[in-house]
Amino acid sequence: MQPEFSGIEKRLDELRERLGRLDPLKEKNRYEFDKDPYLRDIVERNLEVAAQCCIDICHRIISLEKAKKPVDSHDAIIRAGELNVIDAAFARRIAPIAGFRNILVHEYLGLDWDEIYRNLQQIDDLLHFADAIAHWLLLRDGPR
Repeated sequence: MQPEFSGIEKRLDELRERLGRLDPLKEKNRYEFDKDPYLRDIVERNLEVAAQCCIDICHRIISLEKAKKPVDSHDAIIRAGELNVIDAAFARRIAPIAGFRNILVHEYLGLDWDEIYRNLQQIDDLLHFADAIAHWLLLRDGPR
């Protein structure tokens, strides 16, 4: 791995780790989710870190590509689509994860558990993101 990709690789590993923790939890029904505050805490934190990994990866790729600096994290994900790192339509679909991450970090006193549960059910999108980034790294860095 080229040194400039190490930060991406580390975050990609962390993203996969967090998604691995979340995957069995998405099988919990809404009643189980609402009833267990510890489960909600685990889901909330792992979704926050997973979203942050996606954002950080996009920012690092934009920097490596010397592309136009994004105005915010949402824009960074969109820019990854514009750079063909991920599919542009897919980038538009997952870009709201940046705003969701901000809510988890800054609006923690009034979280919308419906939105958190909905995002838990959609973690396959983040796995698809991870796969696309791994593919981009393979193209850029060559086989390992």
